[in-house]
Amino acid sequence: MNRSLFAVASLAVTGLAASSASAVVFFDGIFNNADWTLTQLVNINGAGSASQGLQFLTGGNPNEYRRVRHQLNVVTPTAALHSFHFNVTASYTPFSQGAITSIDYSEDSINFSSQAGNGQGTGLAILQGGRYYRQFTPSLVMPFSSYSNWNANTALGLTAASFLEVDINGNLLANVPNFTATGTIMQLGFYRGNSNNGNINTDCGIDNWNVKINAVPAPGAAAVLGLGAITAVRRRRR
Repeated sequence: MNRSLFAVASLAVTGLAASSASAVVFFDGIFNNADWTLTQLVNINGAGSASQGLQFLTGGNPNEYRRVRHQLNVVTPTAALHSFHFNVTASYTPFSQGAITSIDYSEDSINFSSQAGNGQGTGLAILQGGRYYRQFTPSLVMPFSSYSNWNANTALGLTAASFLEVDINGNLLANVPNFTATGTIMQLGFYRGNSNNGNINTDCGIDNWNVKINAVPAPGAAAVLGLGAITAVRRRRR
């Protein structure tokens, strides 16, 4: 079977619904081009930079994967390029699905370039209310020395404070997404980033994108889901 995106929703009841915990998991190991969008945000120092994200059918971990290429054009130091990749069917709404307590993120990463410094920053990306947020803490990178082959990149227990906003001019702002019960819909994906004082080209891959949202169910969620767990499978691994 297909191993692309699937979502799993579970509810564990230990008394009152207010004290229950739920989790929603999103996964993609296929990266069909139609399932993903790409938005590029570049600061003024990197004008003319370019990014690309495409599915490759072989060479992943184990098969299909998404390959991300960055061309950082440095006008003046320090140039910065972010590419945001969002899955069109991976979304979560804290207001209706429950406040987020934490998020566990993981991906498999690879660096195809052996030149020094030619990896990419990576991590969970969130689009909420027209604002772009990237994982900032912990910082996930992929130096060639340890990512010349596929290797896991993992960040557990992410909170809203683990993110920073990237504005449309490619600048980092001290704003965070809204994980509370008033939070609006969040589109989920990943980002790749480069910054440097000289022109660089980076060429890296991602496979087995996995996001686990740990949340407190919204009022009435227990009645809707019932006791135990439900699973909504969209696409599964081969």
